[in-house]
Amino acid sequence: MDFIIAEEGVPVSVGCYGATIAYFGSEIELNYETEPPMGDFIFSAKLPLLDRELPFWMYGRNLVFLDAYYVIVESVKKKTWDPITTLIVDIHRGKYASLNHWYTDISVEDEVILKNRYDKSVLTLKSVDGLEWIQLYL
Repeated sequence: MDFIIAEEGVPVSVGCYGATIAYFGSEIELNYETEPPMGDFIFSAKLPLLDRELPFWMYGRNLVFLDAYYVIVESVKKKTWDPITTLIVDIHRGKYASLNHWYTDISVEDEVILKNRYDKSVLTLKSVDGLEWIQLYL
């Protein structure tokens, strides 16, 4: 398993051995689960410092860390490969919110711009305050 220190706005990709990713005093641990026919590894994930397991699997590509709390991930229901939905996970407080769509490309400048290269949809994320957050429980 790799150990990665993430940087804000710099995409992280995880190989088949999984990884623990540290970010601003918190961690997310990714454990390999499967690989769909088109490639790209899928992982189960947990927040070891909070002793919480995430209730979904996630692709190990294009993980983007924001602010001091959040990571944007491409998620799927456990034991599936699709549909893919983009989520934001608060790795410090143990909660997540769906963006209700799949965004393939993420850019971080003054704002967070999420785009889907296939259907051309775009979301400009100015704040996480209006999102519907789901708390992780034991």
